[in-house]
Amino acid sequence: MLSEVPVAGIYLPPLLFYLAAALPLFVALRALLTRAGVLHFVWHPALFELAVLLALVALLILFV
Repeated sequence: MLSEVPVAGIYLPPLLFYLAAALPLFVALRALLTRAGVLHFVWHPALFELAVLLALVALLILFV
């Protein structure tokens, strides 16, 4: 796990960088899930997308 990163004298939390890294992965995965029709079978698509984003961030934290 990363530690705090100083940018121009301001310490930024590592979660910000993990979210920035997960965002392109999430956009690609969301397009894939939409094209495959998975979001039509989910009760609440926005909650499902949030869960997928959080899972991606958690995977990045664990394996990077």
